[in-house]
Amino acid sequence: MKSLFRLIVLVLVVAGWGLAALSLHVVRAQGDRIVVMPKQRLGLVDTYVDARAWTIEDVAEHADLVQRIIQSDKIDAFKYVVANPDSDVARQLEEALKAAPPSTRPDELQRAKTTFNNAKDRAAKTAGTWFNLGHKSK
Repeated sequence: MKSLFRLIVLVLVVAGWGLAALSLHVVRAQGDRIVVMPKQRLGLVDTYVDARAWTIEDVAEHADLVQRIIQSDKIDAFKYVVANPDSDVARQLEEALKAAPPSTRPDELQRAKTTFNNAKDRAAKTAGTWFNLGHKSK
């Protein structure tokens, strides 16, 4: 009974840490500063990012993370990334995101829509085939 209780507690602790990893960005900024902020949605993308050597060109590779940094008002930790840190850092980061070429990999939402539409088309085709089994074509 004691070992079962320990197993349940262990599973709950591991599940909690897993959920925390899915819901937080942990970013290591210059000067060994650690910035923690919540994600927009659960996922493993950019859970931990070492941004100590980032330049303005690296901003486009982590567009969702940079948007989250701007929204959560943690931009003070990322002044070293932009060319003019005395100016508006948020505006410079947003301009870098807009100037970046579109990503070559499909967006997660677009990939989910494509998967859903493909499954829906297969289901409709299967249903249509099943419905036509009883009808004889001339």
